[in-house]
Amino acid sequence: MHKHIVAFFSPAGTTRRIAQTIRDRLLHNNCDCVLIELGQNDQSLQQHVQAMRQNGCCLWIGSPVYCDHAVPLVHAFIDQLPAPASRCAAVPFVAWGGVTSGLALLEMAQHLREKGYTPLGAAKVLSVHSSTWNVAQPLAAGHPDQGDLAQIQALVDHIVAALDRPQTPLLALDRLDYLSPALRADAATKSLAAAKAAMPPLAADEERCLQCGDCAEGCPVAAITLNPFPAIDRTACVLCLQCVRNCPQQAFPFNGEQLAARIADMAAKSDENKATEIFCP
Repeated sequence: MHKHIVAFFSPAGTTRRIAQTIRDRLLHNNCDCVLIELGQNDQSLQQHVQAMRQNGCCLWIGSPVYCDHAVPLVHAFIDQLPAPASRCAAVPFVAWGGVTSGLALLEMAQHLREKGYTPLGAAKVLSVHSSTWNVAQPLAAGHPDQGDLAQIQALVDHIVAALDRPQTPLLALDRLDYLSPALRADAATKSLAAAKAAMPPLAADEERCLQCGDCAEGCPVAAITLNPFPAIDRTACVLCLQCVRNCPQQAFPFNGEQLAARIADMAAKSDENKATEIFCP
């Protein structure tokens, strides 16, 4: 029996839903499976990571797409993976909000292969854009829907069957180099660090803030402390905006309509097919 580890980062909860769908389908196939949420300071994380060295391991690793790439925390996790004792499989997956999935899947697959984990499949899952939660028509609203998740279940079934074959078919990484030249060139210029540098620091309005701590408690990367008002560690922050979204006093100044309009304009200019897609050999 192959051991499956499903690791993911999910500030808004969408990538978590995809990861849970993968976990549930693996259990349906009678697979040994563990779910790891990155950024949660799971005390058993190192134990799970060391278990990846065993024969027959398959690592599923998921991230939302931020600024056309996977979140740096996900690549940091891949960096710390131990070299497998024998060939281990990997399946990267991303949640993307209808603008572009960028270079996230290709870069994750390349990074995994460099660490000794062989990509057998991949998935980009259309998901409601997490930065458009407070407008009347969020981008990619309703996704992932049952059709999207059914494709993920089909991918799980394919990977489980492939692992049982004497010769496991491998995914050619050029399959993940699917962006048009224009989108690829644009993605290469983007990064989370550059986006943070271009934005004013997030800060709570002290006249509105009640120092309740909801923002700190809900921060997926523990980047917020109360002193006594919220102080945000810009280096750790991933611009997920969960502090803005979860504040009961709306104490963080935020123009959601303006941001949603900019995102909608980028989506209109993107020629990427706005649909979930799975990649198998």
